[in-house]
Amino acid sequence: MNIIFNLFNQILSNIFNFTGDWGISIIFLTILVRIILVPFSIKQKSEMYNQQRISQKIQDIKLKYKNNEKRIKEETVKYEQQLAKSTLGCLVTFIQLPILFTLYNVVMKMPVQVGTIILPWVSSIKLYDTYYIVPIIYGLISICPQLINNLDYFKVLKEVKLSKTNLIITSIFSILITIKAPIALGLYFITTSLFTLFEEIGYRLYIKKFSAASSNC
Repeated sequence: MNIIFNLFNQILSNIFNFTGDWGISIIFLTILVRIILVPFSIKQKSEMYNQQRISQKIQDIKLKYKNNEKRIKEETVKYEQQLAKSTLGCLVTFIQLPILFTLYNVVMKMPVQVGTIILPWVSSIKLYDTYYIVPIIYGLISICPQLINNLDYFKVLKEVKLSKTNLIITSIFSILITIKAPIALGLYFITTSLFTLFEEIGYRLYIKKFSAASSNC
């Protein structure tokens, strides 16, 4: 962990020497980390997409042979075996935990109490946002991936119907974990969520293009 801490501290300092703003430096550091994690994230998305595709096939088989239990078992056994092989469901989330912990330590051990040009009302990025603007922004951004799931243009499979309850729970949870957190971590969460959103949009557009090309062959 000390190696990661020293590495992040050095990278953050180097970025600050270039930008002159700790808030902007944290955003750039977060983007750098997310770029490094892209291969793992894409692998996770691909597996989740395959899971959804296989689950959809199983549902189609059950509907097609709804009066023939034996045929359903015969047709679905290979798909159920494929579903059981899934191992990457929360991989990126687990990888981010030590990164988040290290970033927290880097921020809290910064020798200065400074704000950032990005949030002009903030006196120090080591404190929480007393106006609660950062938690609210994060709460709104965190529900965006669920919203694009229900936009026809970005649908790649039969998506689960949008749940208002899930949206509310997600937004409230996001606000709660940032409401008393240092603003620096709020910047990390917001940047990560935005990166994830654009990554999801890009991946869905790729899947749609790939599926269209496959159907034309």
